[in-house]
Amino acid sequence: MCDINDAIQIAVLGDKSVGKTAIIRQWLFNDFHIQYHETHMATYHFTALYNGDRLFHIRIIDTPRFDENDPDPQNEWVKLYCFRRCALFLMVFDISREETFSYIKQLYREIVSVRNGLSRSSIDDDTLTATVPIILVANKADLINLDQRYSNVTLANSREITNFAKKTLKANTIQCSAKYNWHLVLLFKEVCRMLERVEDNVGQKGLHHGRRQKHCSIS
Repeated sequence: MCDINDAIQIAVLGDKSVGKTAIIRQWLFNDFHIQYHETHMATYHFTALYNGDRLFHIRIIDTPRFDENDPDPQNEWVKLYCFRRCALFLMVFDISREETFSYIKQLYREIVSVRNGLSRSSIDDDTLTATVPIILVANKADLINLDQRYSNVTLANSREITNFAKKTLKANTIQCSAKYNWHLVLLFKEVCRMLERVEDNVGQKGLHHGRRQKHCSIS
């Protein structure tokens, strides 16, 4: 069995009430709770993904909303741990609430800042496009179909979302519904695809590092 310390770590990030926990529970346990319970502390799920070719042992970190003035120092520690150590980020927003997408953009700037050792004020557009493995998750797509107030909301006609995903994040966007288990299989197929890329990149860096060491000599 894989040691938990060897598992690939995936952080699920987003605002309150966007469905982070619901997505995880629906996928892992085929379970959905109608009543909302806010996540106050991070929870951890150790599982495996198999794509027919590779087996990935993963540790999913379900996070609370991260606030700058959070009185709980544990949440600040979890935030920095995720930003520095996680191999992949699922950035979840509620497709019917624009402010939850704005929060995703704020989080992304923080991740880039932490990973590059920069202050957020010094980050420019070129720095923002630095490679951070991300999948943008537009949850609660069921509201678009069932509630007339959101009948005109789609990813296709949201230029801001499309541009941010493709030009800045260079990431794919998965539209889903945790409530009805819609497109969650598609989401985790994309997770597998991204993990393949992450592992391949790590392997290439290791090979390159090995070649450099092999050609080094002390005279």
